[in-house]
Formats: sequence, structure tokens, C-alpha cells
Amino acid sequence: SMAPAIRNGWVVWCEPNHALIPSEYVMVRRTNGECMVKELLYENATEVSLMAVNDGYGRVTIPREEIEQIHHVGGIVPPSKIKY
Repeated sequence: SMAPAIRNGWVVWCEPNHALIPSEYVMVRRTNGECMVKELLYENATEVSLMAVNDGYGRVTIPREEIEQIHHVGGIVPPSKIKY
């Protein structure tokens, strides 16, 4: 659902200590267990507004109390770059 920016099998790495930056990607885990990578539009004390990576999902605004974690995405890496 995140193509073409993030393809199946690619790895997203998160930086929990990095500041959140509008127009860059963030990983969000909601209190209901849903986890997503989206573009951060804005954040404030009460809500976080996000835009889908692809055109199929659009914009969503989530109340802060529904967010368990939110982290800056440091990079998106193809599987060939991952060494196990």
C-alpha cells in the first residue's frame, strides 16, 4: 500500500531520538495496533496530520491520545542493502 515510495520487502529504519520534521516520513503506531508510514504534514499538542505515501489513501488527522509511538523515518533501504 506504500508503493511506489516503499516497495514490498524494503526496510524502513526509524530514529526515535530524531525531531519530527514536517514534509518528511514518520512511522506511527496507533493504540489500536495499526502501524503506518506517512508524510508528516503537521503536529501540535492535540493532533498529528499525515499524508499517505501513495495517492490511494489521502490525508488523515489522528488525535494524540490515539498515538502510541511516532518516530522520524531515517531511511528506506532496498533488501539488497540488508546484511543478516
